[in-house]
Amino acid sequence: MKILILILISLIIQGCDQPANEIKELNLHKHIEILASDEFEGRGPGSAGGEKTKLYLKEEFKKMGLPSIKGDYYLEVPLSKMTVDLNSSFLSISKNGKARILEAGPETVYWTKRVVEGVSVRASELVFVGYGIVAPEYGWNDYKNLDVKGKTAVMLINDPGFWTEDPKLFNGKSMTYYGRWTYKFEEAARQGAEAVLIIHDTAPAAYPWQVVETSWAGKQIDLKREDMGRSRVKVEGWITSGVAEDIFGQANLDLKGLKQAALKADFQSVEMTGLTLDAALNNKVEFSISHNVAAVKNGYKKPNEYILLMAHWDHLGIKEDQSGDNIYNGAVDNASGTAGLLELANYFSNIETERSLLFLAVTAEESGLLGSQYFAEYPPIDLSNIVAGYNFDGVLPVGKTRDVIVVGYGASELEDILKAELDKVGKYIVPDPQPEKGFFYRSDHISFAKKGVPMLYADGGFDKIDGGKEAGRAFADEYTAKYYHQPSDEYDSNWDLSGFADQLTLTTKMVKYLADSDRWPEWYEGNEFKSIREESRK
Repeated sequence: MKILILILISLIIQGCDQPANEIKELNLHKHIEILASDEFEGRGPGSAGGEKTKLYLKEEFKKMGLPSIKGDYYLEVPLSKMTVDLNSSFLSISKNGKARILEAGPETVYWTKRVVEGVSVRASELVFVGYGIVAPEYGWNDYKNLDVKGKTAVMLINDPGFWTEDPKLFNGKSMTYYGRWTYKFEEAARQGAEAVLIIHDTAPAAYPWQVVETSWAGKQIDLKREDMGRSRVKVEGWITSGVAEDIFGQANLDLKGLKQAALKADFQSVEMTGLTLDAALNNKVEFSISHNVAAVKNGYKKPNEYILLMAHWDHLGIKEDQSGDNIYNGAVDNASGTAGLLELANYFSNIETERSLLFLAVTAEESGLLGSQYFAEYPPIDLSNIVAGYNFDGVLPVGKTRDVIVVGYGASELEDILKAELDKVGKYIVPDPQPEKGFFYRSDHISFAKKGVPMLYADGGFDKIDGGKEAGRAFADEYTAKYYHQPSDEYDSNWDLSGFADQLTLTTKMVKYLADSDRWPEWYEGNEFKSIREESRK
């Protein structure tokens, strides 16, 4: 099998290593087929498949003649890995001393970000905290008049604007960062909670329970932080909506009514009288070093100013305790974006630009955007010198379309540059049709946006040349329902990547324009990141 993979890589080298004056769809197919193959084992950080992936990226950059950044293609990202032993761990909810042990997988998913071999919670009182949000700019505090220390915070997913659709309440239907599950765990820790349970609901979460079950079961990867996770709550977890209804009923509480009450700023947390949480988590603790992989095309006039092009190379790896097909190949998510990054690097490898181009493949996105977060926190270059960035994540093989979707639409002048290019070819921009799903906060570009760097996350549209909007939407819905974060996300040689090739061609024109200009795109007035950028540019 090793000989076979070497032969395949050799064939791909022959077909992809020549400089290109156009984006080649064939190259996208070849890269995705390799990166999403079983040989690469789902590209889990710290795994054998992850090592193969990093080496593949490094060798591709080298063949293109692109130098490393700061002396090495590999940029270290220290990680901790925690695996809960479900055979010796449990999470239960008790009513008057009678315990109900929740079944890991069908009823709950839980873990700890504290890097310890064992953690336990005993008789922790449950309290419903609405959405678990503290947002002073909205006059919102779900923890007001509450001391949650030692207690278990039970909360809803997303933010209140999802249900009210009032644009003056958070951002209406569009999810804000306050709606992200990552924020909710972080805020509960700041409030001193001992444990957190998020109630899953498919519509506001933007994915079904099976995504929760597969994404956060098994190994949990985090950055190896200085405090070894001691600042996090002891237990982080999700419960199904069915479990939530049962336990609220046990506490004689009307969950439906409380959901309505939680939509208002005057909501006050509610004690779930008589309910307590007990949990014991026994962990296998490991440490590893993963890497972001980076290469640069040095600008001939302004080499210290950069245009960033990025994608995450990792996926979920192998679920060792799962029977049947347990390799999460991640063909769409995100062998596609990684292939696009490599093809952009190949395209620009023999094109001179005034500014430098930084090609960055980041690790551990699936574990909470860790690779991009680490790069942004410990950058090898000054982030204020990054002119703008483009991110590619989970590009569907939907074929040619008339439109381009901008996730997080209305953010920066990069959209003006995109529109100018689309006008030339008769295409149009569509604002994110599902802003409630918070995709702008769910991919690596947000790590740079939070540092002030203008980022564009544009995706292939749904208005298919062959079939129109209905066909494009159905294609995307089928992927979410059947393939997203499932072993079935595998490469198919019949994929139509022509639309992706078109999208990359547009990107080359935007990048070339910026790379040969003195322009610094700005965030639009009123954007949350505008002041950060202005301060950094001083």
